[in-house]
Amino acid sequence: MGVESAAAGLMARLRAGLPGLSPKERAVAEAILGRPQEAVRASIRDLARRAGTSTSAVTRLSRKLGFKDFRELKVALALEVGSLSSLPPSLDVRPEDRPGLTLKKVVQAEIQALEEALMALDEAAFARAVDLILNARRVGIFAVGSSVPVALDAYYRFLRIGLPVFMTPETHMQAVAASLLGPEDVGFFISHTGRSRELLESLEEASRARAQILALTSFAQSPLVERSTVALIAPVREATFRVEAMATRVVHLAVVDALYVALALKKPEAAWCLARTQEAIDAQRVPGGR
Repeated sequence: MGVESAAAGLMARLRAGLPGLSPKERAVAEAILGRPQEAVRASIRDLARRAGTSTSAVTRLSRKLGFKDFRELKVALALEVGSLSSLPPSLDVRPEDRPGLTLKKVVQAEIQALEEALMALDEAAFARAVDLILNARRVGIFAVGSSVPVALDAYYRFLRIGLPVFMTPETHMQAVAASLLGPEDVGFFISHTGRSRELLESLEEASRARAQILALTSFAQSPLVERSTVALIAPVREATFRVEAMATRVVHLAVVDALYVALALKKPEAAWCLARTQEAIDAQRVPGGR
């Protein structure tokens, strides 16, 4: 793997892979993620000292990411840091921030989250996800907590193009619905961490029913990814002011939008379904004046 190919989405891949790293490797990764510009200028000894670990841990992490050594990782990091949008010194809001600065920080944080997720998303996995949904007898969508709005959006968009999709709002109902899936069905599981207990219980039911599992998550190392047929991993950097994974919601909604468009382009009757459902929507509107 060349430096440029390994560099693609480097920081996003680091964040997504954190749960699967050893404690020493994780310390190095967090030191890089915390101050990437300084990591570009640091020697291997400087970075190891900053992370409170050894140079061998830095080397192991570099190789795990697809580089020959730390020198190659630094080149890749420099390429990525230089390619990202210009951002405020900190994306975290402060009590003294003016409302206008808060607006700028939040919007630019969302923009950066989308840029980084795009670099990290696997296009081949995305194409497999589209085929999986297109060939499914039924698609059940499952989510809990802050991922529910994303799941609802996916349900509505897939419904608009005539896909055989369903979603249930309550966790016990989700487990029941998952247990009734079959080998020709797809369970679409959406979760930031991939570790929500209630969601994993529904995942267990869907797996026992031998359904195909499509995952949308932020972390490469999770029980959800381990059990999935296809995993769409969209890593997200969360600033500390974000309580319910706000940037995650924006990124996951963008992935759902992309799935919706790709599916509509491949599904022959999608245009008719969109026209017919638009008529139904228009019928709900009160005629407007000038």
